Amino acid sequence: MVGLVDINEAVQNVSEAISSVLDVDVIISDAEFRKVGDTKRHFNREVTEIRDTYVIGHVLRTGETATIASKADSPQCMACKEQAECNLRAMICVPIEREGARVGAIGLIAITDVARAKLLDNRDNLVVFTNRMADLIVSKLIEQETAEKLTISKNRLTRIIDSIEEGIVAVDAAGRIMHTNAVVEEVLGARSEELAGQLVETYFSGAYVGALLRDGTAFTNIELRIGDQSRSTHVLISGKPVGEKNAGSILALKKMDDVYKVINNLTTSPLATSFDEIVGASPQIGQLKRQALRVAVSSSNILITGESGTGKELLARAIHHASPRAAKPFVALNCAAMPETLIESELFGFEEGAFTGAARGGRPGKFQLAHGGTIFLDEIGDMPLHLQPKLLRVLQEKTVERLGGHKSVAVDVRVIAATNRDLEQLVARGEFREDLYYRLSVIPLHIPPLRARVGDVRLLMTHLLRQYGGKLGKSIKGFTGNAEDALLAWPWKGNVRELANAVEYAVNMEQTPYISFESLPVRIREGAMSPAAMPAVGVLRSTETDAIRRALGECGESLEGKKRAAAMLGISLATLYRKIKEM
Repeated sequence: MVGLVDINEAVQNVSEAISSVLDVDVIISDAEFRKVGDTKRHFNREVTEIRDTYVIGHVLRTGETATIASKADSPQCMACKEQAECNLRAMICVPIEREGARVGAIGLIAITDVARAKLLDNRDNLVVFTNRMADLIVSKLIEQETAEKLTISKNRLTRIIDSIEEGIVAVDAAGRIMHTNAVVEEVLGARSEELAGQLVETYFSGAYVGALLRDGTAFTNIELRIGDQSRSTHVLISGKPVGEKNAGSILALKKMDDVYKVINNLTTSPLATSFDEIVGASPQIGQLKRQALRVAVSSSNILITGESGTGKELLARAIHHASPRAAKPFVALNCAAMPETLIESELFGFEEGAFTGAARGGRPGKFQLAHGGTIFLDEIGDMPLHLQPKLLRVLQEKTVERLGGHKSVAVDVRVIAATNRDLEQLVARGEFREDLYYRLSVIPLHIPPLRARVGDVRLLMTHLLRQYGGKLGKSIKGFTGNAEDALLAWPWKGNVRELANAVEYAVNMEQTPYISFESLPVRIREGAMSPAAMPAVGVLRSTETDAIRRALGECGESLEGKKRAAAMLGISLATLYRKIKEM
């Protein structure tokens, strides 16, 4: 709590003012017997300390106003060892109190007979007057305390503002900058001291900022470019008035690069991010992984083809993760899942008022959100024909223009497109632009269907069983022989997605440690039992037998040889022993 020593200059001024008005000497002490005000004429030598044996010490202890007509009338004066050196002729002393607590005392001291007569003749009035002076000192005390609290609050608020990751600009009623934090200093390239007092519209121009300053009209998430051509920053800015009356405004800004990062983190799911998470040991998948890894370091556009469910987005994410762009966004858009009327605004963004219902301030598109990273355009064969020229222009010029806008924004994006359709046939029929096709398919990658890489089915079965067993809280060790045969014989028109669906269903249905034939989806059970399926099963078993014999012939039939053969075939050693027994 603030004490009289904290306002000693104000207290000394009060003591001198009283002395000059009344022509008496004045001494003021705080509650700890420390001298804080003194006109220094009542002793032949200066008072260096206040003792509790003094008259003023007595008032501090008792809280009672004291009047001394002479030293002989005061027990304190009579007992004082310094009585001989004291010039006191008379004294009035009143306590200084705040909310019932004594914080000090004021002593009026007459050191001449004339001053003594004046003091005693006007005792009652002077007591009232001195009490008013005591109230004045208390008000100064409260004022100092309030000022210190405001300073603490201001410093705390400043530290809070400076710790915020957004840029904050405090503006007064006249539109001049009062305070900026470090983010704003970085964006504007100037220190807070240099910005203070400057008109905010010098740095933040625009109709929305003007309306805020004039009318107190708040706005949210308006895009601005701050600075000149040599040094500009793209920001998202919001503004609100302070209080109901025009007491100033607050501007909050975010750098668009940071906004894109946040959006990417919120909207991009962390699916497979490495080639290790693409399950498969078949020669086709091995070759595909090697090709994809080689081209990952490039910035050339990639076209991934393959049937639905083969894992095209999985491969695209793995390429992005292995590329120099891995730390930047991976943004995906399914061209077939998006209504035709929304694809353009989703891809390229839109300005405010571009169409009915357009969000205030506009919104960036997927290309801007993917700046520095990778954009994945799935089902590119379903891209509307009238939008293909605009996409081609983005690929050629590396700039994007928002719907309803007139400015081109540079974007650094690698495009990975994917389709399950034959784009060359679409080009021949005039349903897809030939020039766009060649722009997209600089590096073509094809994912073979699952039925063409039978060896991977078993690996995927094991992988998916472990995945869904953990997800559903079931400890299932493997598949029974007839269940495995049925799954291996199935043609998997839906590829990996269909296989994942079947395994998840079976894990849900199974009540034993092994997936049984009865727990498989009905369509697979019925397909395995149909006469048409039997030749396929026979061919599969024959192919499997040949593969096992080749592996054993290459690795040998010792225990170590069988371990190597099992690893080569992508099966466990126990499964290999069972297959050998069946053979």
